[in-house]
Amino acid sequence: MIDFLKNRKVQIAAQAVVITGLVGGTGAVVTMNKPVTLEVNGQAEEIRTFGGTVGDILDSHEIDVDKRDQVKPGVGTKVDRDMTITVNTAKKVALSVDGKETNEWTNANTVGQALADLGVDAKGADLNAKASQRLKEEGNDIDVTTSKDLTVVADGKDHKVSAAVGTAKEALKDTGVKLDKDDFLSVPMSAEVSDGQVLTVNRVKNDTVKDKQAIKAKVETKKSDSLYEGETKVETEGKDGEKQVTYKVKTINGEQVKKEKKDEKVLSEPKTKVVIQGTKKKEEPADTGGSDSGDSGDSGSGDSGDSGGDSSTGSGGGSGSGGGDMSTAEIKAMLGGPGSKWYQIAECESNFNPRAVNQSNNAHFGLFQFKLQTWQNMGGSGNPIDASPQEQFDRAKKLQAEAGWSQWACA
Repeated sequence: MIDFLKNRKVQIAAQAVVITGLVGGTGAVVTMNKPVTLEVNGQAEEIRTFGGTVGDILDSHEIDVDKRDQVKPGVGTKVDRDMTITVNTAKKVALSVDGKETNEWTNANTVGQALADLGVDAKGADLNAKASQRLKEEGNDIDVTTSKDLTVVADGKDHKVSAAVGTAKEALKDTGVKLDKDDFLSVPMSAEVSDGQVLTVNRVKNDTVKDKQAIKAKVETKKSDSLYEGETKVETEGKDGEKQVTYKVKTINGEQVKKEKKDEKVLSEPKTKVVIQGTKKKEEPADTGGSDSGDSGDSGSGDSGDSGGDSSTGSGGGSGSGGGDMSTAEIKAMLGGPGSKWYQIAECESNFNPRAVNQSNNAHFGLFQFKLQTWQNMGGSGNPIDASPQEQFDRAKKLQAEAGWSQWACA
């Protein structure tokens, strides 16, 4: 007997065929009794029936047809001899495909047929049951992990995966790529994967790095009247020290993402540099008259006064014989000789006198006739005439580098 019919309380009732009560006698009964194959959910049984339609046969066998059930041919179809009547009842299936769960209905009779009926490609898939396993009326749980093509990128190489894997962990396992202690994937290991997905292995390194660094020497300044103002002398040469700094460096795939200082050790102490700075006042030389060329600064020197421009023309006081702590010949040599532009400027402005003062306005001083504001803007202190010729020359070169030759009309 058909098992399913028993499960649904379908029992083949005793066919109330009272042959003796039928009109037409025995010959008529034999004629009306037709052989039919009744197949319910894949289980077939041959029966003999007096029913006129498919529905009559189902009723006579107490088969209740639900609206989701599948009956072929239809219940109103007239029964012929040797007809096959197929009934596939509706079965409820709890379906999970790559972690996505749904509740479905199917008229299929096996797991494989149900997947095909529900449009699930089970080729190469991993199933929780055999495809040939028969379905029950209820309580059918089908879990499917479909076959996927993925790429796992590790150590600069692409590792291809073509398998029924559900999670990133399973995909990684399929490649044989191993993760070290601190390594991690671009997605959580438990994350579900999809066809065509790319997973990246991130290699993490935590290294200890030792770096030697200089400890800058301090500079100590001492005042002394053994030197003139503006003059300096190194009493003690300084020396940088050295230290070893230990860092913890974290890299991901070779790129530094974190650097943390962990320790510092002095290898050698720095030695302080001691500089003597002069405080002795210089005596201002007597004015020798010089070759005053007049104050042309406001009209042609380009001097911008307090804004940092250079001096005006005009040699001011001094005849050129006063060289301070340098002789005139030494000053000329320092300036590069007659062919030098600096030589021409100093000759025109002050006649090589580092103590020259412009007699027409008493506002320009020294070899290059600085205004006091301009002198101070170039880093000078006090009055240019109190500075050495070398310092005056150095600050004039600094001014030229910043503002050009137009600061001197003599240029």
